[in-house]
Amino acid sequence: GLRIWHFGNIFVHPQTVIGANCTLRHGVTLGVRHHGGPCPVLEDDVELGAYAQVLGGVRLGKGSRIGAMAVVLCDVPPGCSAVGNPARVLQPPLAD
Repeated sequence: GLRIWHFGNIFVHPQTVIGANCTLRHGVTLGVRHHGGPCPVLEDDVELGAYAQVLGGVRLGKGSRIGAMAVVLCDVPPGCSAVGNPARVLQPPLAD
């Protein structure tokens, strides 16, 4: 269930955990912030934009979306998006 769009320059630390139905676009980095540090955990249905970087013991919640070129250094709750450098979390719109 892992989808890789436009493969190339994708770096995934061997201890990174990737859930089902995740999408990685070109230039994505999933790694540590320092040697021997913790690795990211991607829950199910996570999408990462081109050149997004997720570094350290970060958890991306189910259905979260990471914008292109974002640098994620903190957890992203389920269903939320994160954009920018450093990334800031955007809350999902409220249901009617």
